[in-house]
Amino acid sequence: MLKRRVFPVIFLNSLFYFLCAYFILFLISRISVAVSASAFSIPVRIYYNKTDFLVRSSDWASDSVTAVFGTGPLLCLILGLVLLIIFIRVATESGMLRILLIWLAILAIVSFLGEIIVGALMNQGFGYVIMYMFIMDTGKLVLTLLGGILLFFAGVALSRTLLFTANIYLTDIKGLEKTRFVIYQYVFPYLAGIFLLQIIELPGISWFPTLVRLCGIIFLLPVLSRSASIQDIYFEEEIPEFTISWNAAFAALALIMVYRVLFGFGVKFAL
Repeated sequence: MLKRRVFPVIFLNSLFYFLCAYFILFLISRISVAVSASAFSIPVRIYYNKTDFLVRSSDWASDSVTAVFGTGPLLCLILGLVLLIIFIRVATESGMLRILLIWLAILAIVSFLGEIIVGALMNQGFGYVIMYMFIMDTGKLVLTLLGGILLFFAGVALSRTLLFTANIYLTDIKGLEKTRFVIYQYVFPYLAGIFLLQIIELPGISWFPTLVRLCGIIFLLPVLSRSASIQDIYFEEEIPEFTISWNAAFAALALIMVYRVLFGFGVKFAL
């Protein structure tokens, strides 16, 4: 009965932290783009669904395109790897903030590889860097497949590590409970988070970031499919106290307001 009651709490907490992680990563990524653009005296106006570069298209050069459109994805890669290393070091701890940490790492890695996958196909975002490198259609297809393969194997490699957050709620995780935990901790919150983001962004939905987010499914598929075959994990004998993290809920709500209202009007950067 205890384990049956805990899974809705797992879902809600993970959803709140997913939203917090997404908006934090959005701010870091967009600010890095603004700083890169300022190095080339390019003012930008950032919206929740797009970034306007207040410069004529003829003023773009190869260096500025590479720096401006490559900075965000590259920063996400570095940030994702650093956060992942930190998470691995604290994986067996019991703090709930680890959920935020792992979501930041996952979303950062998905953002980097998703930019490669979708950018190469749609010639947007990181795709502009690929275009200025004069990579032909065959090369773009290879990059898309390589990005998908790397994202898939990242899920394979992290399948067991992601289960350690279960010690927040459970004394052990074994059998089909591992699959159920992955569904409520990662799959459902990710899908629900994407759906909520689409609702929040109405009516200005942009398909490029939407498709980048959907690339996360490639990461989650091996995590879900391998969960049942992973060795059972035993934690502390004491039964953890599980509650809804209202602090995470309020933080997510505050970040939603900043994301939709402030960046709905647009924030101009001209450093």
